[in-house]
Amino acid sequence: MCRQTDQSPEQTRPADLTPNQWTAIDRISGPLLVLAGPGSGKTRVITRRIARMVERGIDSRRILAITFTNKAAKEMASRVAELLPGRHVWVSTFHRFCARLLRERAAAVGLRPNFSIYDTADQFQLVRHVLHSLDLDAVHYPPARIAARISRAKNDGQSADQYLQAFDQSVGDHIQGVVAKVFPVYQQGLLDSNAVDFDDLLLHVATLLCENPELRSQLDERFQYVLVDEYQDTNLVQYRILAALSQDHANLCVTGDPDQSIYGWRGAQIDNILRFEADFPQAAVVRLEENFRSTKQIVRAAATLIDFNTLRKEKTLVTENDEGKAVELLTFRDASDEAEQIAHRIRQLAESDGGSFSDVAVVYRVNALSHEIEIALARHGIPYQVAAGVAFYDRTEIKDMLAYLRVINNPDDRNALLRIVNKPTRGIGKRTLSRLSQWADTNGLSLMEALTRTGDHPDLSKRAKKALAGFVQLMRLLVDADSGSVEQLLGTIIDRTAYTADWRGSELEENRQRLANIDELVSAASQYDLASGGEGRLEEFLEETSLVNEIDNVDETAGRVTLMTLHAAKGLEFPVVFVVAVEQDLIPHERALRTEDIRELEEERRLLFVGMTRAQQRLYLTRARVRQVRGRAMPTIPSSFLSEIIPVITYQAEDSNEEESQLPPQPDSEAELTERISERPTSEGSSLVMTAADLLNGERKTAEIPTGFAAGMTVRHPRYGLGTVISVSGMSRNQTLTVEFHGDGKQKTFVASKSPLQPVGLD
Repeated sequence: MCRQTDQSPEQTRPADLTPNQWTAIDRISGPLLVLAGPGSGKTRVITRRIARMVERGIDSRRILAITFTNKAAKEMASRVAELLPGRHVWVSTFHRFCARLLRERAAAVGLRPNFSIYDTADQFQLVRHVLHSLDLDAVHYPPARIAARISRAKNDGQSADQYLQAFDQSVGDHIQGVVAKVFPVYQQGLLDSNAVDFDDLLLHVATLLCENPELRSQLDERFQYVLVDEYQDTNLVQYRILAALSQDHANLCVTGDPDQSIYGWRGAQIDNILRFEADFPQAAVVRLEENFRSTKQIVRAAATLIDFNTLRKEKTLVTENDEGKAVELLTFRDASDEAEQIAHRIRQLAESDGGSFSDVAVVYRVNALSHEIEIALARHGIPYQVAAGVAFYDRTEIKDMLAYLRVINNPDDRNALLRIVNKPTRGIGKRTLSRLSQWADTNGLSLMEALTRTGDHPDLSKRAKKALAGFVQLMRLLVDADSGSVEQLLGTIIDRTAYTADWRGSELEENRQRLANIDELVSAASQYDLASGGEGRLEEFLEETSLVNEIDNVDETAGRVTLMTLHAAKGLEFPVVFVVAVEQDLIPHERALRTEDIRELEEERRLLFVGMTRAQQRLYLTRARVRQVRGRAMPTIPSSFLSEIIPVITYQAEDSNEEESQLPPQPDSEAELTERISERPTSEGSSLVMTAADLLNGERKTAEIPTGFAAGMTVRHPRYGLGTVISVSGMSRNQTLTVEFHGDGKQKTFVASKSPLQPVGLD
């Protein structure tokens, strides 16, 4: 048992901590919500809090710290090790924590401890197999779409049986009916392969905790103090796991920021953090509002933007940093010009200001936007890295090597077995594999069991049986070669299969790159062997490769510009940041605009907020007047978010021959600035009015006023184009507008507070 810690030993607040940081660190018992704005030192708070717990007599083995990315977990674990040398604290990502627990209790959910973890490609392959078995066309029912529906259901805590029970045929959702048929067969396919997908790691553990009170109580006793970083990104299943671990010992500390909740598309529920005090009535709340990262100009622009959101916890972002240079909006002719000028500025920044290329990040909403920028950086001789850690493990040769390891570890892994049975070529064709698979299914055999019994198959040729028998013999040899060193096992696989034989000595750059990739995987295995001290396990190495995050391979000190999506930028910081293509249909994304759902639009605003707050010293927002869309040059519309921050940034057209006419001119006076700041809906239903002085001083006023639309006004909708307001009724958030659009003359009605309509003058 841990010593009681209600009374804190007397200690003066350390000089490197603010009063609020110290409060969050020193309040140990009971539930605690730490609202941490960007750059507010939350990692320092979490790690120092862990050290403070141990100092106050808590057994370090009773502490569990959870975050979302491997990079964050490693940084946190490293800091804890420095503060508490020789002490063990379990610091992990959600998925890795659940994977470890699940291996301990695998039998309870019908698995064995050596289960495989299926990635997205594996999921699609299994869904495709299930569709075929159900005589459903994968063209009409894309596996990616089916897999996404299954994932969404699991994130909401639904098993296949629960999904089927909840299926309402009267709704008329045809794709939902297909998912209801596929889901249970898909789940059985996972069990037959002794495999889980990413969502299962969480859902299986949540189910175990819910259905096994004794296990729940044991784990609650084992982890009496739970700390969760990035709590705003938890989904319903993760919430259930945390709630189960905090019933007997409600010492749950969650750190997060609703303004940085950007993963709703993959199941994250912002409501988890918004309702924390309701779920834990005894909870204390501490706000970390001081930003130690960015200049005043950057903090001011970001705060102005996010203040338009309603789904948030009230807090005021402040900083004692320098005023810094103004946030700049740059407008270019097209994407090529945009990329060229960004590259030119990056070189100037690196050379003139004595900086480094690693000081710069270029972030964007979708991966496709990186192409032009990569070309421009290469043309200027600027080194860069793309944050795509998963991409390495998506390469064919890497997936092949890992598939061999997966089959050695888990012979029932059907997907991995099908991948390698004819790699390198052994004369085993698709028809042979199809017959073998059907025979295995008919006789209730795993695919590996069927391979070992090919002599009993009535329809296989002698040649096919010989080839399959040779493969089985090879796999037996490789299984026997597993001595505990992953590096040595990979070497044996490469030698025995002659996988790289055709590439060695080749002059083709493609083959050289493939060899380099194989060498990199072997190096990763060597590093794993070294870190594990000879006590590693193959399943653990495979687990590490399966749970790679997009930013795991980002080296912020490598002397290279970093290119990444806005989602990947979360948790990172750079002296200089370019946020490119701040345009309607990109940020906010067209999907959010199509739904006209305020929650989705607000998540898009949070995404831009996250990108802006990665910047420490300089922040540039860019847009192009023309951009290629599906192979066609299309004129763009400036993001509606720009009109929300125009008063506190500067902007210019990089094309000296063309004036920027789509944005309002910069204000010459405080009075003009005050006149420009638009009304901002709040969660209480009133509108926010801010003067320039209020904005600079961080003060707020509220008043009931109309939202600013009037009959006869010209407006623009991102989907329907230009239109004229025909009539207006109601006030504030209840105001409705009828708009006649110029293109087809059709009239549509909108709720003002929920629509993306913008007066043309604010474009």
